[in-house]
This record gives sequence, structure tokens and C-alpha cells, in this order.
Amino acid sequence: MTDGSATVNGKYAAGYAAVIRGSSKGPVLEGKQVVTQDDLGLGKAGEGGGFGSRGVTADLDGDGRADFVTQAGRSTVFVVWGSAEGLSKAARLTGTAPLSGDFDGDGRADLVVAGSEDNTAQLLLGPFDREGVPRRTVSLDLTPSDPYFTARPTTAGDMTGDGKDDLLVTWSHVFADEEPIPRATLVYRGTADGKLVKGPRLKDDQGKDFYGAWLQTGDVNKDGFADVVAGLGCEMLGDFMIPEGGTSVVVLYGGPSGESSKLNPLRLTERTTGLPVEGPFSSCTFGVDPSVGDIDADGYADVVFSVRTGTEQDGESSLVLLKGSAWGLTVDGAKSLPGGHAAMLDTNGDRAADLAVQGPGDGEVRVLRGGPDGVELSTALVVKEADLDLGPEISSPGRFFRVVE
Repeated sequence: MTDGSATVNGKYAAGYAAVIRGSSKGPVLEGKQVVTQDDLGLGKAGEGGGFGSRGVTADLDGDGRADFVTQAGRSTVFVVWGSAEGLSKAARLTGTAPLSGDFDGDGRADLVVAGSEDNTAQLLLGPFDREGVPRRTVSLDLTPSDPYFTARPTTAGDMTGDGKDDLLVTWSHVFADEEPIPRATLVYRGTADGKLVKGPRLKDDQGKDFYGAWLQTGDVNKDGFADVVAGLGCEMLGDFMIPEGGTSVVVLYGGPSGESSKLNPLRLTERTTGLPVEGPFSSCTFGVDPSVGDIDADGYADVVFSVRTGTEQDGESSLVLLKGSAWGLTVDGAKSLPGGHAAMLDTNGDRAADLAVQGPGDGEVRVLRGGPDGVELSTALVVKEADLDLGPEISSPGRFFRVVE
């Protein structure tokens, strides 16, 4: 769990990460650990550093324990090493927006970080030593063919089914000083030498460029190809605007070239029949923050995303859980759960993803167990800010918890 907005030692939005350990019985508060940039011995955090706000986990040094990788500031990535005692020691890298995957198919975790210059990135091939030095580094030129776009790594997954993760790169349009607006997604295929090969520009169910504000991967139909799930809420074009066709969740199925030639992409909107939540939905809230994982351990990845009902922005938040199947994502057996946002992760090692559910603004995370019968509504663990024993040096409103998958 992370909160990049927390004030640390008087530095606003310096951020922290909290480790809640898993066990055979699920997550437990015993042995919890809170880490800030100030704890790493690699320089003090500054205002707005946001330690933990953009983070991933991966076993970069191959010791069998997950390491925590997070951006802090504008051009620094910290790798905090996992150990029997928890997170300990760290290494500093240059870059932003870290992503993990196995891009050369050697069974070792690799890391992609965006460069300080537009349209550049580096693929850092594992294993890493404890100084943060990778086995090899490959520079990536992601320059779009359209000069009005900028390119940035977004997520990873084996869309081509060849045993190597592929890199998904988002092309965004930047309007003046506004945030980049996603407009297209490309696949860069993983290769044995790490020199990623530029692949197709993905197309949605309407034959237009596929993109989303949130992208996640998982094998929804268990065919050996990772699929991409995109959540598309409102866009910022000076003002909030609803995308053409409405806010939506789109599933694009993987295939040998990166996109399936047999299965058409699936689009879910607030008008889709069979959803377990009825509208009207608040503007721009359908399909926010999708997360992908196998909730019932049947081999098919499932998808959960957030919606908000009512005409006001403070309406009631709910989660929609949809099952994967041989035919793709389906509304059959869909469930509605209370909560604002959710992340899927296996906290007890039974191969079924559990749901870490963040309440809408209440500073609380509830963990719901997954299993053969799906998600259990009984709560395995509730974590509140007070449970973390942050101490006097950390101040947080507790409303911005995020769960790192």
C-alpha cells in the first residue's frame, strides 16, 4: 500500500509505502513495515516527490523475494530490496514510470523506465546486482510517426504468446500545458536479445485507435495470449469531455501478431445489458481503474472496475466484477461489490487472486478472499491508516491509499 500524498518530515507529498505481509491465511498486520525515501540512505525526500505513488513489484535480483520499485521526483527510480526482514537497503536509478516484465524470455525479471527526454526509454535486463546495475541495458527509441504525439511505456504482457513479455506504448497528444491525452497504443514485441521490435498499432471494436486512461493485461480467455483491458473515462481537452461513444471498458484480445485476428475487441458501456449495477451513472465514472486477475483460480483472468451511480460526483461507488471465459470476458455471473477502487493480488498463495478494495474516500482498505467459488464477501483484513503506526514524522489524510499489484 502506498500514499504518495503524505507529508514526511514536513515535506508535503513526499510519500510512503507500507508493506502488509501475506501468509497462508491471507494478509496479516504482524510485521508490517512503513518505508519513506528518507529511510533509504540515498538522499532526503523533497516537496512533491511522491515516493510510492508510481510503483511496481518484481524480483529483480533473483533471490526469490519481491523488490519494490517506485518513482520519486521527476527523474529518479528507487529499487528497495526485499529480504527475510522485509524491505531493506535500496539502489537509485535514473528514469520515470517503472514497469516490470520478462522481455527476453529468460525467466528473469526486467525493468523498463521512461527516459528524461521525450519518446525514450531503457530496458534494464535482469538480474540486477544490489547496486542496481542490470545485466544489460537496451536503449529504446519510441518516437511516434506522428509529430503531434509523444510516446510513453504503459504496461507489459505476453500478447504474442511466445513466452516473452511485450511492451505496450501509449501515444498521447499534449494540448498546451494540459496532461497528455492518450490517443493510440502500440505493441513492441519482446525478443531474446532485448531489442524490442515495433509491432502493430492496436485497433478497437470500431476499427479506430485503441487506447485508454488505464491499461492492464491478463489472459481473459486462456488461449495463451495476454489480452489488454482499457478503462476510458473522461478526457481533458481544456475541460472534461466524455469520449466519443461514452465512457467504457474495452478488452482487446491478444494474438500471434499482437492482436487477435479471430476475436473482435469487446466494448462495455453503461448501456451494456446484464451488468450487475443499474444506472444512471455519474458522468465519467464508468470503467475507472480496471484490475485484472484470476479470482477463482480457473485459469481465466477476471476483470474488476469501478462505477459510480447517481447524477452527482458524490454518488454511491460500486465495483463490477466480470469473469473470464473461453469466449472472452462475459457479463454472465457478474457481481457487484461495495467499494471505490480495487486491486487483484494473491495474498495467501492459493493461486486465486484476492481483492484489495479501497473505500470511496474513507481511508480504508478491505481485503476480500478469492477462491473456487469466486470472491468471498467476508473481509479477511481491514487496514486503516491508524493500523500502520506511521509515527509523528508522517502525516496523511489516509484518503489516497493505493495498492501495488
